[in-house]
Amino acid sequence: MNRGIFVTGTDTGVGKTIVTRALVRTLVNTGMRVAALKPVESGAPEIDGRLVPEDASALIRAARSGHDISDICAYSFPDPVSPHLAAARVGETIEQDRILEILKRHRNNFDLIVAEGAGGLMVPLSDTLLYADLIAATGYSLLLVSPNVLGTINATLLTLEAARSRGIEIAGVVLNRTPPVELGNADAISHHGKVRVLGEFPTVDSNDDDELADAARRTLDLDNIL
Repeated sequence: MNRGIFVTGTDTGVGKTIVTRALVRTLVNTGMRVAALKPVESGAPEIDGRLVPEDASALIRAARSGHDISDICAYSFPDPVSPHLAAARVGETIEQDRILEILKRHRNNFDLIVAEGAGGLMVPLSDTLLYADLIAATGYSLLLVSPNVLGTINATLLTLEAARSRGIEIAGVVLNRTPPVELGNADAISHHGKVRVLGEFPTVDSNDDDELADAARRTLDLDNIL
């Protein structure tokens, strides 16, 4: 399975969803048919008796796809904890084949699949499955979102090393949120990680997908992402 990008982060809360939305809307605005997926999401609120994962819903809007949540999100859970624990608390086990089937379902109908992970690369999905294992099984390239803060060099290089040890191709690194002072993160990550730093995505004071896309066009090397 290929023709896809998997977005992960060095940690939870680093801005994966914002960057994914920006990338997806940018590509959609160029006329590409993009399927945006969030295979697993925990911490989903219940609305009218149904779990509504917020990140997955945001990706549907960014892609203008009209998909139902079940089309892009194989598993959603109410507790805001690691996916393996969130699943166990409701008596479920996350299965790799179920996620791969959803990804395959979109393969022939879209130019590109962009899937967003949960937390970081090494987050457990079950007692026998890490997110890294799932990404390796897809054959997708990895886009890593790292916060542009002190300490991100170490976390980024460790994530890159873990990905490469599993044979995952690296599309590049996006540094999220420009810091008030220059920290040298981009140069150090590029040099020591032997990886493209595709840009520094700024803080955008808007939740509008087109404004996020505009920021992506201004700051990210989209040609190399693809």
